[in-house]
Amino acid sequence: MVLSVASTPLHAVPASGPTLSALLALAALGSVLVLALALAALRRRRSLPYALVAMAFAALSARALVGALTMTGHLGPSTHHLAEHGLDVAVVGLLVGAVYYARTVEREL
Repeated sequence: MVLSVASTPLHAVPASGPTLSALLALAALGSVLVLALALAALRRRRSLPYALVAMAFAALSARALVGALTMTGHLGPSTHHLAEHGLDVAVVGLLVGAVYYARTVEREL
């Protein structure tokens, strides 16, 4: 049996329902809580690595927003897919930048 790449979905399309809504709400609540903690740490430390980590958590929180907008029909599947993977790249880039900067400054001291 030959499977055509064009007919194979690249991303699972979950059905909307109470379970998905509850999971999305829990993810949003958790990510906003962690973002608030990161912002509190940034306020105390006022350094670039803390700012980069806080921005990474903001991007993580934005993923929950993208999910909610998709569930309510405000974003299409392709926009949802692009936004989620773009935010994934942003999270990784910001965290790598924070670690790199922290290590570079630590060596200079």
